[in-house]
Amino acid sequence: MRVTKLLICLTAVAVAALLLGIKWPVMVNITLGYDAILATLAIADFLIMGRPEKIYTAERKCTEELSLGTLNRVTITVRLNGPLNALSSGGRLARVVVRDTPPSEFTVDGKSEEQLVFRGSNRPQTYAYSVMPHRQGDYEFGNLYLLIAGPFRLIERFDSVPATASVKVYPNLQETEKYDLLARKGLLMQVGIRSMRMRGAGSEFESLRDYVVGDEYRKIDWPATARRGKLITRQYNVEKAQNILLVLDCGRTMLQQVQKMTKLDFAINTALMLGYVAASQDDKVGLVTFDADMRTFIPPEKGKAQVFRMLSALYNVNAQMAESDYRAGFLEILARWKRRSLIVFFTDLVDPESSAEILSAVSMVERRHRLLCVTVADPTILAAASIDPTTEAEVYKKSVALQVLQERKSAISLLKRRNVWTIDSPPEALSADLINHYMELKARSAI
Repeated sequence: MRVTKLLICLTAVAVAALLLGIKWPVMVNITLGYDAILATLAIADFLIMGRPEKIYTAERKCTEELSLGTLNRVTITVRLNGPLNALSSGGRLARVVVRDTPPSEFTVDGKSEEQLVFRGSNRPQTYAYSVMPHRQGDYEFGNLYLLIAGPFRLIERFDSVPATASVKVYPNLQETEKYDLLARKGLLMQVGIRSMRMRGAGSEFESLRDYVVGDEYRKIDWPATARRGKLITRQYNVEKAQNILLVLDCGRTMLQQVQKMTKLDFAINTALMLGYVAASQDDKVGLVTFDADMRTFIPPEKGKAQVFRMLSALYNVNAQMAESDYRAGFLEILARWKRRSLIVFFTDLVDPESSAEILSAVSMVERRHRLLCVTVADPTILAAASIDPTTEAEVYKKSVALQVLQERKSAISLLKRRNVWTIDSPPEALSADLINHYMELKARSAI
């Protein structure tokens, strides 16, 4: 319970009247009568209003599975139990202030507290806001809190409505729904994904046909040519079911914060997006996570159900304050998976020296598999490197940023010289750049 601003103002009037009583004693009696009436009204206000949770019913609507790094809608609905009563002004108006308690780790977009007004009826009133989680895992919403004032607006009462709810924060799959929608409408260019025509000879035999000028001689089927007495050419299908292995480095370097999320969180969202697109292209997709030890190994399989298996496996996967053992991780991959695959390796390259272990591990897999190394560029460093400095502090800031970028570029160059494909993009462009590169590789039958 607490007093309202109105009661404070009315009490201040009584204090002023008492001060006037020093000069005009009659004001003392008037003030005492005034105080008695004010106290009576305040007590009546408290007794009439009752407990808020008895008068109102409040509930929260929010999915139990929230998406990482994106806005998730939360809706609060309040119902007045029965018709407008003594809380309303003349039976026509009732007000209640509602406050929700989302997890403190979330960023709140909008207001989690709102005043709702019931006008002329007791129809339910709602308001909505959004929350953005920055880490995966388990979280909990707290109770809802209601604040109402008595009919005379002198006393307010504050009570809680039991509404605790557990939620799980998963990697962001809202982007997959957006991808499907834009793909159906042919509007993928809106998110930076280019359309690719599948081309290439392929290696899966389809049928025989008569030779036509321009056919490659190596495609001539000589036994069939001998039987039929004319040149016969083999036709091949472009391979579709290729193996994609998504490998996530969960070590210390992936703990770096970028836009309130770790680099690993961005890598997970991007990996799942690529997995979804690859599954849509009829490719087999698998998942590996490791740091000092192997954490997850899901062998490549077809179908979008595989993506949801990966989603479940990645729930609660977080970067650890440990040095990743790249050599042991890739040896484990080679031992468990023999078929030629495109390994999409999500990691971070700081400088040539600290990336030496990655470069050493790459040599173990490059003969059997094709490797694509994906890193998350920090927009803050990119911005610092591009500023036009006007102060000594800005000059220092720019020089440090340029040095970081140069060391990163040197590490990436070493990978490129080892015939390793690389992508180093800021978070907002990472998914589109990776998907475009993947689609280009498929179009060239380069996987």
